[in-house]
Amino acid sequence: MKIINVCCYQAMLHFLAKIVCLILFIFIYCEFLIYYFVLLGCSWPQLSKINQDFTVKPPNDPNKKPLHVMFIADTHLLGSREGHWFDKLRREWQMYRSFQSARFLFEPHVIFFLGDITDEGKWCSDHEWEKTVSRFHSLFSVPTSTKLYVLAGNHDIGFHYDVSDGRLERFEKSFQAPHVRLITIDDDDNIDFILINSMAFEGDQCRLCARAEKELNEIVNNLHRSETSTKPVLLSHFPLYRVSDANCSLWTQSSSSKFVSHKQRYDVLSQEASENLLKKIKPRLVFTAHTHDFCYTEHTDMKGKKIPEWTVPSFSWRYRDDPSLMLLSITTNNERVSHCRLPRESTVFWSYGIGAFLLIFYILFGGRRPFGLFAFCFLRKRIKL
Repeated sequence: MKIINVCCYQAMLHFLAKIVCLILFIFIYCEFLIYYFVLLGCSWPQLSKINQDFTVKPPNDPNKKPLHVMFIADTHLLGSREGHWFDKLRREWQMYRSFQSARFLFEPHVIFFLGDITDEGKWCSDHEWEKTVSRFHSLFSVPTSTKLYVLAGNHDIGFHYDVSDGRLERFEKSFQAPHVRLITIDDDDNIDFILINSMAFEGDQCRLCARAEKELNEIVNNLHRSETSTKPVLLSHFPLYRVSDANCSLWTQSSSSKFVSHKQRYDVLSQEASENLLKKIKPRLVFTAHTHDFCYTEHTDMKGKKIPEWTVPSFSWRYRDDPSLMLLSITTNNERVSHCRLPRESTVFWSYGIGAFLLIFYILFGGRRPFGLFAFCFLRKRIKL
């Protein structure tokens, strides 16, 4: 009888160990591995010699690898006002795993966050702001070899009419982000990025806009005087003016909402401000955010040349079931962009659901019918066989 009793409990322990292992596998897959599996389907875009701009000086070293840049938008880190604590935990874990997996796989040289880093920055106190900034650096930590830059969004400092000196100063202090900033990646070849505070380009000659306009003019004049500079890449939180998303290529939302008209100075920059930026900066590319949706569109400069604009979707599950990021390979006279999707939240839910179904099926019908074994052991102990 003792031998039967020992065998009975050994079988139960063996079965329970299998169940625990299956549960751990489902959890590890849904919370860790799925990010790598999905991102492995993306890679840095390869440059084509056909797309080179032969009017611009080529790289000094023709065999040199291009600069690799990652763009992320609208993380919307929650504060104390909006959202449930579990919602906050879930979204931030998703962004943490997405970011760290992408950083590990792609090893970008430069990462740009295109605004709306926080969801409640325009409301929160200085103490809560410091905690949110600390969380940002914890979630999106990078090695010293990777450069990280941040733009201001309307959720960080408020819309134009709501921007205060205090919120503006603390954002600039936390992320070293003035109204207009020139980032030059100087590694033998100069590749320039101009970062602007979208809320400072209303064109109403207020103190905020006047300062931004002055800073922009100084930067543009310095670029024009420089013999080594190339056409810069323009980065803005608000997209440049467009009537709607009807002309967006590879648009990813419902067909009905793409025809909704954009409100100037709220959804997009004003037409006047957009034309002024394109005229002054003469960018080679434009990257924007704010709408939470992907959009590729083109603008035309005064000479009739096309200027591509990519609007980067939100990085958070809170605003999209299918968040994503964008990768840019760029040299002095060539560039190419790829759009990388992250795991869908619905896919993760389905993975948990399928895993739970298979687990229950195994418990009921797998192996040696464990419920019969449990019943035998229980009855045997009760009637003292």
